[in-house]
Amino acid sequence: MSPKVSVIIPVYNVEPYLARCLESLIVQTLEDIEIICIDDESTDGSLALLRSYAAREPRMKVLTQKNKRQGGARNTGLDIACGEYVLYIDSDDWIDPDYCESLYRAAVRYDADVAVGAIRKDRVSPPLSKWVIRFNEERVVEDLTEKFAVCQCPPDFHPVNKMLRREALLRAGFRFREYAQYEDVEYVMQILGELGRLVTVPGPTYHYVVHEGSTVKGKQTSEKQLNKYNAHKAFIAYADRKGLRLKHKHRNLTKRFYTLGGITVLKLKDHDGRLVWRLFDFIPIWAWRV
Repeated sequence: MSPKVSVIIPVYNVEPYLARCLESLIVQTLEDIEIICIDDESTDGSLALLRSYAAREPRMKVLTQKNKRQGGARNTGLDIACGEYVLYIDSDDWIDPDYCESLYRAAVRYDADVAVGAIRKDRVSPPLSKWVIRFNEERVVEDLTEKFAVCQCPPDFHPVNKMLRREALLRAGFRFREYAQYEDVEYVMQILGELGRLVTVPGPTYHYVVHEGSTVKGKQTSEKQLNKYNAHKAFIAYADRKGLRLKHKHRNLTKRFYTLGGITVLKLKDHDGRLVWRLFDFIPIWAWRV
């Protein structure tokens, strides 16, 4: 018999945080889940830790693959998932004990393709915790504009606080972009734009942990900057096709920047095809249109 929820976890060099993530899944009040962990060629002790947990947790599956980054690992997990619904979790994050049950019950009750829960950002150093998104009530949303609004998208393109009907994902053929960063942007815009009914779920929380190894905290290489720019550029084009109205700040993208001693010296901004080099991010020194 198929499980109610398939939890898919991409794993790459997160040994210090991995046990807490796995423990938060093992104690879920919804016991009818499968836990699919995809090791994306970790070089630390993550894989050994996964195998030690899987040896005593029958609901857990561990797969290994050549590094395809987070998107590729999630795709691999989805390929073998059997659950009625799918939940993506990052391996350095964790969830409240009733998270799976609350989102699943709400999704079934309203026959929703997407159930969205609260998300809280916990920064490791210096310590700081704040809400990213939370809800006061169960609310069913079908209007396209409202779905993006209740998910605060943009600026927040989080796939991890959204439980998704697996059949709907397979029917739509949605895949994460592999070998890239900021793959979440295009994926989330697709699930909000193309899947059906959405329900918001108050209460239990997804805890998003920010540390030095996180994508948002890591070194801003030229590749990472370009990945982010291209992903948000694709979102703007999608929003325009769908008739979504975006605020000025969400159409104003950073394509490239250079820092010196932690200070941004030069930044290349793109607003609807008008490119501007800015000195110290506020003095325009060269502009052109593409």
